[in-house]
Amino acid sequence: MTGWNWVRVLGGVGVGVVLGGLAVFLVVAGLDDADKYASVIGLFVGIAALSATVWGIVSGRPAPVPPSPPAPVAGPQRVERLDAGGDVDVVDTVRGSLRVGTAPPSVTTPPAGRTPGSVVPGEQDVRDVRATGAIRIIRGVDGDVDISS
Repeated sequence: MTGWNWVRVLGGVGVGVVLGGLAVFLVVAGLDDADKYASVIGLFVGIAALSATVWGIVSGRPAPVPPSPPAPVAGPQRVERLDAGGDVDVVDTVRGSLRVGTAPPSVTTPPAGRTPGSVVPGEQDVRDVRATGAIRIIRGVDGDVDISS
């Protein structure tokens, strides 16, 4: 048997022994005394049940929230040798809100230690692209998507 099965068996045997001993005690005590003992025992059982109920309400925990699904493992995204007459949007792993509009493009520098042209798996890379509009590279957004031109 596993550990939990032993606990159940021993718990059941223990409860049975206690109830049997209580029954024998009440029979030996006589009807009048047994009634008084049963009243006192009932009082303590009622107090214990009320305490357990109040504790359950006060320390009530909210229902567990299921974890969000893991983000898909994405390979690298590349946009190369493109001549666009407008905006270029590269979007990856959107789980929520995203708004892409006519905002002017922002220029960022690559992180330190990265050589231009190297792509790490799961990253995005735009090379040799000419566009008359904005070039937007977007990754990992948690919300809705709103694209307006």
